[in-house]
Amino acid sequence: MKNLFCKTRKIPVALMAFAFAGNIFLCSCNTVKTPEPVITEDEPVVEEVAEVVSEPEEVVEEVAEVVEEPEVAEEPEEEYVPTAKDLSPYEEIKLDGVAENHFVTDDFCYIESEKYVVFLEKDVDVPGDFIVNVDAIVDELEKQLNVSATPEDYPYDDVMDQSGYYGTENPWEGWNIGAKIPIFLITDEEDIGYISCACADYLVIADYAMYSEDVWNSVPTYYASDFRVRPDYVDYSVVAHEMTHTITSRYNDMTEIMTEGIADYMARTVIDSLADDYPSIAICQKEAYLYDNPLPEKVNASNAEAVFINDYHDIDHADRGAEYTCGRYLCQYLDETFGDDFYSKYKDQINLDGIDYAYGNYDEEITTAYANALKEVFGDDVFTKFGDWCVENHALQELGGVWPDWE
Repeated sequence: MKNLFCKTRKIPVALMAFAFAGNIFLCSCNTVKTPEPVITEDEPVVEEVAEVVSEPEEVVEEVAEVVEEPEVAEEPEEEYVPTAKDLSPYEEIKLDGVAENHFVTDDFCYIESEKYVVFLEKDVDVPGDFIVNVDAIVDELEKQLNVSATPEDYPYDDVMDQSGYYGTENPWEGWNIGAKIPIFLITDEEDIGYISCACADYLVIADYAMYSEDVWNSVPTYYASDFRVRPDYVDYSVVAHEMTHTITSRYNDMTEIMTEGIADYMARTVIDSLADDYPSIAICQKEAYLYDNPLPEKVNASNAEAVFINDYHDIDHADRGAEYTCGRYLCQYLDETFGDDFYSKYKDQINLDGIDYAYGNYDEEITTAYANALKEVFGDDVFTKFGDWCVENHALQELGGVWPDWE
């Protein structure tokens, strides 16, 4: 708060002298001399003394009030301290919004949007409409999840070190972008096997379609592998999936079924919602994610809650996938039955119950607490009704999974 100082009012010396001189002048003018009588021979002398009554003139000293403006203590100008971002040699780039136009990076650089910053390394091939599409995905996720992607009470910190992907020093060391989400677009020139992933602080996108021609052709194992397919489109369903992880993790942790399930469900829901207006996203609707993973057992009314509590923790990591499929159908059921604010209601109950969970670990007591929170919000029979819904809709009934016929 600024301090205000006010000095004692004083009548200027010049003004006081003027008033005093005025008094002297008035007093001199008010002195009247009695005239001498005139005597003639023919007339008697009559001395008449005219009484001169001098009305006292009231001398009014008018003193103009001198109001001095209060002195304001000036705040010292804050010294500008350049940030790591200001000092960075890496440039901000802009895309033209045209899908057919591609920007291939020749060094580290970044693209800044309203709610996120994209960090790119060398040899990333970015379509011109990438930011347009990611903006739409973030906005749609906020709408579908009924939460903000940038909550005010999350403890934001500097951009996390991702030098492990680059094999160099951290190019973004000391960068602070506030609540914005860091998105790292990477390549894999050493063929280490990087995959897309996410946490509350960032997401990483490793998409073969965004590897430059030079990188793709320089690693023989890329195009020699049957499962490594380099499509001619960016898989925006992966962006939506990983972005869902980042947004929901900023509010709380959940079981693997719910964590992966809601990410898979939101990816499909968001892609379907945006397909009509975003041609590059519409491609993913037809091509990217139309499959179910294998299951160890069918889900029905009698075992649905037990499956949720077990959380598929006993499935070998190499065969993971059941949690994605089971969780996706559970979220679809909750959405269709209780409305599209099902996630925000559930995460509020989790926080109210004070449940915390380390993703990737397993504790039956904690997963049971998550199951109970689901029942507190949606009813004690939520799992039995979900099991019945699965049977009626032939969901989670194919142990070998459901795979599309690729054209």
